[in-house]
Amino acid sequence: MGERAAGLILAALDVDIDNGAAWNRWYDLEHLAPNLSLPDVVTGHRYVAPPDLHDCRIAPGDDPVWGQGRSVYLTWYATSVDPAAAISAMSTRRDELEAAGRMDGAGARVVRSGDALTLLSTTSAPNLRLDEHDLVHVGHVGLRLVIDREERVASLGPGVAASLRFASAFAPGRFAELQLLTEDPRSVLDQLRSREEKRTVEVDAAFDRIEPLRYPFLVAIESSSLPRRVDED
Repeated sequence: MGERAAGLILAALDVDIDNGAAWNRWYDLEHLAPNLSLPDVVTGHRYVAPPDLHDCRIAPGDDPVWGQGRSVYLTWYATSVDPAAAISAMSTRRDELEAAGRMDGAGARVVRSGDALTLLSTTSAPNLRLDEHDLVHVGHVGLRLVIDREERVASLGPGVAASLRFASAFAPGRFAELQLLTEDPRSVLDQLRSREEKRTVEVDAAFDRIEPLRYPFLVAIESSSLPRRVDED
């Protein structure tokens, strides 16, 4: 049996729009593999927020991570150990790749935020026969990320296969909930929010899951008003 997830590494990223196709291909073919091969990494997934999902994002406009068209891309890795320790190992691995010239294909990009998250609670749709350690592997097409400062447990709703709630190791008192969606985020986001009218959030962001080597979302991004360069702000 594989290792069970104890935490999460969450990274929010941006790239120059003109670099989108090359960067995504590099990420899928050359960047994910070295990270997923680390002994304490259980699994990992990539996501994108095209312009229409940015339009329905809840976040302060001046937020340096989530506001004003930032953080188009999101990656998370589930870890079997303290996620802060796993980040350290991943950083060491990145330095090794840099020294070997294996990061050269990344082009212009920026990591807006990286956090280590400790697992607090999980839940899954009652019609799914899943154990807690199954949930990071469950199939899904989209993601809802909610960041708040409330003491609560992972929650379900329309189109949610599984939900995992975490505490930030880098920002005490801050929590993140990841809802793994079996439905297009556009079709369920309003329903999920309407069930939580009294919930106070800092960030409520939806993403499509990226299918490896398939990037149809680039057309919409390239023709949008999202920042074209990572240094525009």
